[in-house]
Amino acid sequence: MENEAGTNKKTPSSKAIKIGVIVVIAVIAIYIVGAVFFHNRYLFGTKIGDKNIGGKTIPQVEAMLEEDRKNYDLTLTGRESFEDHIAGEEIDLKITLGESLQKGLEDQNAFLWFIGASGDTKDLTADISYDEEKLEDAIDQLSCFDKDYIIAPENATIVVNDDDEFTIKEEVYGTTVKKDVLTEKVKDCLAGINTALDLDAEQCYEDPTLLKDDERLQQGIEDANALCDVTITYDFDYTTETVDTSMIKKWIKFDEEGNPSLSYRRVLNYIEDLADKYDTYASVRTIKDASGNEHTVYYGSYGWKISQTKEAKKLIRVIKAGKDVTREPIYLYKAVCRKEGNIDWDDTYVCVDITNQYMSFIKDGKAVLSSSIVTGDPTQGHSTPTGAYQVMYKERDVTLEGQGYSSPVSYFIPFTTNVGFHDATWRSSFGGSIYRGNGSHGCVNMPAGNAAALYQIIETGTPVFVYQ
Repeated sequence: MENEAGTNKKTPSSKAIKIGVIVVIAVIAIYIVGAVFFHNRYLFGTKIGDKNIGGKTIPQVEAMLEEDRKNYDLTLTGRESFEDHIAGEEIDLKITLGESLQKGLEDQNAFLWFIGASGDTKDLTADISYDEEKLEDAIDQLSCFDKDYIIAPENATIVVNDDDEFTIKEEVYGTTVKKDVLTEKVKDCLAGINTALDLDAEQCYEDPTLLKDDERLQQGIEDANALCDVTITYDFDYTTETVDTSMIKKWIKFDEEGNPSLSYRRVLNYIEDLADKYDTYASVRTIKDASGNEHTVYYGSYGWKISQTKEAKKLIRVIKAGKDVTREPIYLYKAVCRKEGNIDWDDTYVCVDITNQYMSFIKDGKAVLSSSIVTGDPTQGHSTPTGAYQVMYKERDVTLEGQGYSSPVSYFIPFTTNVGFHDATWRSSFGGSIYRGNGSHGCVNMPAGNAAALYQIIETGTPVFVYQ
């Protein structure tokens, strides 16, 4: 039948109406059932730690918590295939419902069950308790604290490779566990009844702080190469020693940020080696007397001696200056020359033969003065010291004083402390065995004329070799 506008108008069928009514009733029914169901149950999405308790009643949650308590086992994993466990029983673990669970059920809106848990009603906690001392003991006994497991972390560092080039040695992460961090993470797991703890993921390890790709290391290499670009030559008269780039590279150390500096200890080691090789101070020597006979002279206070600490500091300053130089070391003591075989005397020196009570002054290889002498009295504990020395100075008209004596002399030529050549006008004879029982207090007594002659021709610094 057409209406006045000439169009057909359709009306809903009774069947469609019925279906719509049924759907509405079903939705209302489901909603009511859900509201009733969740009146005493937790909404979907409610969790305790990593466990979903949605749809469970409090008794069911209590039962679950009791089961968790009985079976609780925290598995710890980490680097180098580490795995260990802490069982709930060994720490007297207790898990009860707790205020959060109770309040969470009370605060949730059962009429909005279809939305699920949200806000403060989503993540709930049980009441967890355990024996603190037993937990501490359990943590102490974890195998990650065994010395065989522990590997200390190492920062990336700059090293010298086999080709004498600076290169970066990559960092070592190691297996050193930060106990305080681990303890807190374990407690967090217990609080959430979580059963797995990855030490690496939870940052329980001590890690290096400087990694191989850090730009500071590359800058450190550039700075170190600049520091090494110098050559220092040590002049020892008959030979030289060279400090070059490859040697300096081995003396460089780097701080925690990759900044290079010269290691005083390593430089000092080098200077110590130089001293071992070239020092002659207080050494054993073989010298020839005026007749060409050889004598062994032991020790004394003559020879070359490098001031090791001063020279090490000076060498560091010279290297930092960045200029090639030739230099000699800083010496504590010097001799008159250097020759191959560590010979530190030339053709001018004095021989003092205690056994034969005789001295000779050899100048330019020839004996220019010889004299009988009287040396220190060994029977009175005043023996003239043997060894290698050198003339300290020359002095006229002095009075030599000591315990029990005061002797004016015209010529005094000391070669070690309070011991030297001098005239002895109070003596009528020299040589032989006079020195035994009637010797000096250590000095070398000479006839006045010979002492005067020696005074005129000998120079300060001349070596003096005293032997028996």
